[in-house]
Amino acid sequence: MGYHTSFRGELKFTKELVGSQLSYLDSILGEDARDHEEWHANGLYCVDLELTEDFSGIRWDYSEKTYDMDKLVSLVIRLMQEKYPDFGLEGKLSASGEEIDDRWDLVVEDNVVKRLEAIMEGEIVECPHCREKFLLSSAEKR
Repeated sequence: MGYHTSFRGELKFTKELVGSQLSYLDSILGEDARDHEEWHANGLYCVDLELTEDFSGIRWDYSEKTYDMDKLVSLVIRLMQEKYPDFGLEGKLSASGEEIDDRWDLVVEDNVVKRLEAIMEGEIVECPHCREKFLLSSAEKR
């Protein structure tokens, strides 16, 4: 078993996609990057993203080990824009790893992907029984 990071949120399309665009995007999502030399050369393994139920954007597909989400989203944008130049994404995915201080946001604005460290508010405390660390907000202290 290895390290796990989970993601919350969705990245929305800046313009509604038509069937052919959705079909092409769906063919990219979930792909094994090792089957694509160029993708794998950039250190990618799988495109761990899926379409939202209403087809208005994409989100994390709950894969067990997702690495380099910023590279994955940038790849999707690049591949889509090569075929559909007006394709765009915007929004935020919030990432949280197993370690308490491994919290960050992936933000997409104007098709530019940025990784921003999350601001944690509260006090990091350690459980005296299991030694696991967690964030205790000031509201929980009362």
